[in-house]
Amino acid sequence: MLIGGQATGMHAAFRTRSEETRFLAVGEHVVDVDTLRLVTSPGTPRLTPKAAAVLLQLVRAAGRTLSRDELLNEVWKGTCPTQDVLTQAVKDLRRLLGDDLHAPRFVETLPRLGYRLVAPARFIDDSTAAAFAPGAHADDAMKPAQRTVARRRPPRRWALAAIVAATIGLLASGLRREQGDSAELTPRWHVSAQRAITADPGPEHYPRISPDGTRVAYSIVDPVRHASRIVQRSLSQARLIEISDGADGNEFFPVWSPDGSSIAFARQDSDECSILLASASGGAERLIDRCVVAAVTYFSWTPDGRSLISTRPSGATATDMAITLVPIDGSALDRIPYAHDNGDLDLDARYSPDGRLIAFRRGASPYSDLFVVDAIGGDVRQLTHLASRIRGFDWTRDGSALVFSSSHEGPQQLYTVSIGDGRIEALGVQPAEFPSAARGADTVVYEIPRLRTQLATVDVGNADTVEPRALAPSTGNDGAPTFSPVDERVAFVSDRSGAQQLWLDDPARGETYALTQGGEPTLRYPVWRADGERILITARGTAVGSLIEIDLATRTQRVVTAMNEDVRYGVYGPRPGSYVAVVGGNGEGRELIQFENENGVETSRLVLARDVARIDYDRSDATVYFTKVSEAGLFKVDQKSGNETLVTRRINPAHLDGWLVLGGHVFYIEARAKGPSRVHELDPSSGDDAVVASIPDSVADFNFSVSHDRRQIVIVRVAAEDTDVGAVTLTHEGAG
Repeated sequence: MLIGGQATGMHAAFRTRSEETRFLAVGEHVVDVDTLRLVTSPGTPRLTPKAAAVLLQLVRAAGRTLSRDELLNEVWKGTCPTQDVLTQAVKDLRRLLGDDLHAPRFVETLPRLGYRLVAPARFIDDSTAAAFAPGAHADDAMKPAQRTVARRRPPRRWALAAIVAATIGLLASGLRREQGDSAELTPRWHVSAQRAITADPGPEHYPRISPDGTRVAYSIVDPVRHASRIVQRSLSQARLIEISDGADGNEFFPVWSPDGSSIAFARQDSDECSILLASASGGAERLIDRCVVAAVTYFSWTPDGRSLISTRPSGATATDMAITLVPIDGSALDRIPYAHDNGDLDLDARYSPDGRLIAFRRGASPYSDLFVVDAIGGDVRQLTHLASRIRGFDWTRDGSALVFSSSHEGPQQLYTVSIGDGRIEALGVQPAEFPSAARGADTVVYEIPRLRTQLATVDVGNADTVEPRALAPSTGNDGAPTFSPVDERVAFVSDRSGAQQLWLDDPARGETYALTQGGEPTLRYPVWRADGERILITARGTAVGSLIEIDLATRTQRVVTAMNEDVRYGVYGPRPGSYVAVVGGNGEGRELIQFENENGVETSRLVLARDVARIDYDRSDATVYFTKVSEAGLFKVDQKSGNETLVTRRINPAHLDGWLVLGGHVFYIEARAKGPSRVHELDPSSGDDAVVASIPDSVADFNFSVSHDRRQIVIVRVAAEDTDVGAVTLTHEGAG
């Protein structure tokens, strides 16, 4: 996102030092400049171009400490990078060299100063490098008598071109971060035979593969009834078998019984949610239980086929959901005795193939993580620390990992996380949601979202359903809109240029143009300064987020948060140079902080609240409003005393992004199963709550904005949807 421009060629940089020397010796390792591989470890992945460029700068510094600014200016010259890209490059470098952050043998981190190369480094020729290859006597190569003068080599222009191309591709797609510095780099999981298994017009959702891996059940929209129904088909032919009896309502989340003979599914009509059971070949259905709409996301079966494992309310709040067994014979529900605090939102529970563990998702999206617990209950163990939008997961066939869909690196894509060590691997399958793995085969099916979103405006004050007006239309995906506080400009995030960037629609100039260049994995929540001259945006790289300020007049950008701060959301504070942000990470919760930043240095910090999901700042009364992860409602906090006050319970905890505060009034979206979504305006002082706008079709997400004069609302709507079902073969390196 904030990275762009031309990359510096690794080989070209070396030429200034060694006139086309191919090899660089660093400690016990040798780097092949042409291929960016370690001669000493042929089986390891290549150095990333940026990691290699950072290494070169450290080598040229000859033991001197280089500041972060120096490295950013040299390696990302001509761009406006975030601090996160340098952190990632150093981590990549350490991983490949086998370095330890706490006991460095290669790259030392000096807090608040920068980085220093502590290993000996020099340029060597081909014959000397050969001595470092596995099986050779590398120690002999280090002897002074063996050192030779580097010989001239013809320029390797193809290598330079490849490196430049690789760098550009890397920047466009974002840097991928695995969890943990000590994780092995060799992939454990391998994907093959990737294909689409449906190609019908219209959307297909929530695919589930049969235990033997031969059939898939999914939800498909009926073009006649304009409602979804459950069907199943063989992976080898297209004939559909309807599972349900065609009753009214939308049907979703089909799950196969352990023996593959039956399918359970949910049906939602205007007022009621039901869990039903039918034969896998179709026919009569029977009621198992009534369900809680917010909690039916992915129920599953117990290994013995006698019950479903689902989520049910376990406390007084809407977010307090616990794992519960639902017997299919209609007997009493049975809650699993596991570590669960009031307010924990536990969803999507699934048994491991051997029935010994239960995996589940905890937290409201987009702040979810994956956990496991023994099937008999007890303490839980957190597997991921991503706080991301997790859309579906399943156990791998061997039970050693979970395959899941997450957006922590930008597009929704598939990953695995190891049950043993928590290592996360990207599978390279995107876009992809709701994966389902077979128990008797290596096949994984998943949903391929082909969604295109568009900005649209509706007038405030008209509760009747009207057709929204398109705003800055494109063939890309547009989202995260926000009105300027002083005029009709709208800032938003879009991939219309091929990479996700921040854009500005300016009606006065009749232009829509990009404010950033390049491509960052995830941009979220642009926020205007009160004078309309600057914008804050949350730039989430892979595992760490930063708060970036963009000056609209000069197009310059700066990071306003600390280097290793994990920012989830940020707004401007009450004074110039002050900010309010939600920060957190690694399972320690999310804090609402107020801080001041002067010339790139944080000068003060105050913790205002904890367990915070999203925030807004109302300029009319200088009040910070927020929602919580574990408790329904909207709250406000006194910035001096830290005292918090409940404003309303009407904010749905499942729709944490669907609200804002303007002039002391709360605007929020009410999303309904049928009929238009509605925008409400709530006056907290009087309790008056009025519908001020209706949206005829479902919104793509719940981000919206209200103009400063309260005359317009900009929303994100679905412009096109043609979702398909895909399949891959997923194998483990130790399988077989």
